[in-house]
Amino acid sequence: MRSGHRGTSFAAAVTLRLVVPLSVALVATACQSATAPVTSAAEPAAAAAAADPAGARLRLTLEPVIAGPVLVGSRLAAAADGLPPNQPAELVWETVTGEWLVEDYFRFKGKKYSETTIVVGTTRTDADGRLSTQFAVPEDFGGVHNILVRIGGRAVAQGGVEVMPAFSLVPTEGPIGTPVEVRVTGLGWRTMDSTYVVSWDNAEVGWVSAVSTKGTAVARFRASGTPGDHPVKLYTGWTGHSYLNYTQAPNAYLPRPEFLFRVTPGGAPASAVVEPYAAQPVPAGDAAMRGTAAMTPSQGPVLTPVQLSASGLPPHAAVHLMWGTQAGSRVTESGFGEREDELGAATVDATGHLTMSLTIPDDLGGLHALAIRSGSDTLAVAHFTIETSIVGITPTSGPPGTPITVHLKGVGWTDYDNIYVATYDNAYMGYACGFNSQGDVTLTFAAAGAPGVHLIDFYPGIYQGPENGQQVYRLPQLTYAQDHPGNRIPALRFAFTVTPSPARRSPTN
Repeated sequence: MRSGHRGTSFAAAVTLRLVVPLSVALVATACQSATAPVTSAAEPAAAAAAADPAGARLRLTLEPVIAGPVLVGSRLAAAADGLPPNQPAELVWETVTGEWLVEDYFRFKGKKYSETTIVVGTTRTDADGRLSTQFAVPEDFGGVHNILVRIGGRAVAQGGVEVMPAFSLVPTEGPIGTPVEVRVTGLGWRTMDSTYVVSWDNAEVGWVSAVSTKGTAVARFRASGTPGDHPVKLYTGWTGHSYLNYTQAPNAYLPRPEFLFRVTPGGAPASAVVEPYAAQPVPAGDAAMRGTAAMTPSQGPVLTPVQLSASGLPPHAAVHLMWGTQAGSRVTESGFGEREDELGAATVDATGHLTMSLTIPDDLGGLHALAIRSGSDTLAVAHFTIETSIVGITPTSGPPGTPITVHLKGVGWTDYDNIYVATYDNAYMGYACGFNSQGDVTLTFAAAGAPGVHLIDFYPGIYQGPENGQQVYRLPQLTYAQDHPGNRIPALRFAFTVTPSPARRSPTN
């Protein structure tokens, strides 16, 4: 084995541009210690009027067809007067698109929102220049949105509407271990509106986000506890923690829904399960390299057998296969850096092809590059994503106080996949980090609770990020499946059966 820092990095750089939204006002909140951008429909109108030499925009009146809060899917009646007569018109919905910021593959840098528009309807003004039509609120972020009437490519009228979030709990009953979803539409994008926290039996389970999913979120957890009703409440909480005196908060107008989930008798959850992994993206080949290479399969747990296939290489060349990884720690002076380990050597055939069977190393989770190198020249690069896997949970039953050990392999190293955050019966317990131990994680805790089945769940989280950003670090992200930054990694599910405690001996004189 040989190692070094030269060669092809498997952390492809990602360049992202921060777009500052229009009409952002910063409001300092005394209790929540955050800077929350807010907006109103009037501010863009004033700016647009100043930029439009033809004059100010006319008023577009918007009313819900069915009285009540405006939600995603609600139908709105739109009306305006004094417009150019007999002209085709578009209704344009102003909004943003969101995404998580990641630099150099591993650095979490917060969020990015960019302004965009959606055409939500087309109509025509009548002979008197009046517009009257209806349209449905699109699937989008909650909060204030401007709606423009555009005729001949120019905005001639404008109105505003505030979309509120809506929540549902699915299902509402089932035995212990039942997968439960809190489904949300219209979650806001501004800091104070963008994050909710799920509470089960008055304990925090984790936080809910919809940054990259346009305000639509699905938070996943499992039913736990004894048979009977269990309260589920959603609180706002921009830090990832429940803000309890929300009636006194600056965003007190937002809903904080409450549900009851009825745990029914029965249920036998498996002792250890990794949820299915999403297909992980593989970088495109480098056109500057002489050859191309791929591994099949391209993702799996440590020690996965793979087939390496390469073509376009120099015939009869002697090559070395160099596995790229990272080594070190974020919390030591020596830090961390790239490392290469040789997996083997081979000779290219007369047609420039190379085919080999390999075993993926026991290493950090995430994306790795395998460089095919002749001397100092890298001829081709293949990629493989290591998935987190469960070695085991031992034991799986015992009385209160029993030490429980969970062993994992392939835990990642980036800011967004180097930790798993644990809950015990839907209550936050702590987090485990895999970088310093090269992806091999072992943790031990004590069995607790009344006799019966108890659930331990490991959720993806974000280890660290900008200090002046939203502080949701090292907390369970329940919307991990659709809205986790970087790669999509699954939750890990465990169950432990607490047995009755042995009888205690009576004290003797």
